[in-house]
Amino acid sequence: MDFFSSLLEVAVNRRREIRAFIAIRLPSEVKEALRLAQAQLDRGSVSINWARPESMHLTLRFLGEVDESLTDALGVGIESAASGIGPFRLAVEGVGAFPNRRRPRVIWAGIGESEVLTGLQRRVEENVEALGFAPEDRPFSPHLTLCRIKTPEDSMLMGGVLAGPDPPLKAEFTVSSVVLFKSVLRPKGAEYTVMREALLAAGK
Repeated sequence: MDFFSSLLEVAVNRRREIRAFIAIRLPSEVKEALRLAQAQLDRGSVSINWARPESMHLTLRFLGEVDESLTDALGVGIESAASGIGPFRLAVEGVGAFPNRRRPRVIWAGIGESEVLTGLQRRVEENVEALGFAPEDRPFSPHLTLCRIKTPEDSMLMGGVLAGPDPPLKAEFTVSSVVLFKSVLRPKGAEYTVMREALLAAGK
């Protein structure tokens, strides 16, 4: 085998990796409520990275870089997780911050407590681990990221904003499916493509 044939064989056999995650989609009315909350919090700093509402989702499990050949197995995994669970309601309410409200690095919208959501996420996690993914090292904390803060100065600025009244953020929506997304990073932000979708159906 000559040198160029060897290179071709390596290229053919090389793993093709994609950046992927499992999440719940948000309806347009929830995204609009989140956009309005962002507008009320925004103080015009160019170093604060505000999430694009049209791209927001509720992440159940971030997978990172995965072999694209696992797409079908991950699809089966989310179908198994969704089996026997019917559509359910979630509430988006309130604003919080990581690591705290005084010096935030991330500002988020909260998700109301839901035993069904917790159970669904646990199933997703178990099926992902069964495929060889390492267990998550942090407990599941459902939230929707509104912005990421890059500098200490902006952290102080937004800490002052959060010391005042929160935006009147409250919305509800029905969860009807679980989605495996592919994420491609672009200069203007990540682009998400649906790879597999599993509908919730209590009768299964």
